[in-house]
Amino acid sequence: MSDPRRPHGLAYPTRPDRRLAFGVAWLATMLVVGWGGWQVWRAESSPPAPPSVLPVIPSASAPSPPSPPSSPSSPASPTPGVSALDRSAPVEISIASIGLRARVDQVGLARDGTLQEQPFSQANDAAWYKLGPSPGETGPAVIEGHVDTKSTVAVFYYLSRLQAGDRIVITRADGRAVTFSVDSLASYPKSNFPTQLVYGPTDYPALRLVTCGGTFDRRAGSYLNNIVVFAHAIA
Repeated sequence: MSDPRRPHGLAYPTRPDRRLAFGVAWLATMLVVGWGGWQVWRAESSPPAPPSVLPVIPSASAPSPPSPPSSPSSPASPTPGVSALDRSAPVEISIASIGLRARVDQVGLARDGTLQEQPFSQANDAAWYKLGPSPGETGPAVIEGHVDTKSTVAVFYYLSRLQAGDRIVITRADGRAVTFSVDSLASYPKSNFPTQLVYGPTDYPALRLVTCGGTFDRRAGSYLNNIVVFAHAIA
């Protein structure tokens, strides 16, 4: 079995009819702007027009997800001031700034060692990588979600609108709610994903939110980039 910290360094199985996949397998930094030194980004205030390569969506009323600007750096390490909690699975994620409240399921590794994929039938739910730290424990808790499906937006469609300082609240199975503050947001090509940056150990309770972004590759049936939100616990 592959290193549990590197599931996104491995490719997801592809399906011709799929609009996206969390395939956080390949990747390289494509963006990160400064916020206090080497911090990342600022999401665009309004979504751009849909890329021409995207398949036609039956309901065209929803905008295309905004793409964060590129940046050549990695996020700065925050100085959190909260104590780590014992392990407990996340059950809900709430982000008031983008109107998000959703259930959190669990995923592990598939038999081939790749990250188990959240079914598209549950595209409105996020999924926690259960072989890593849980939200509130020391280390990076990773929660991923689809950005859209062939017919509609999905749970992390508006993730790119997050800005530094926005709050993310994760409710755990033990009843505790952990609040995280967004440090930065970045978009990485799947051909060069910073596995260590996302899954590598931290000495504080951290959170990573991952979804797809960038241009949609119709032939591959997936987006070319992955968007990652970096955050740290504050309460």
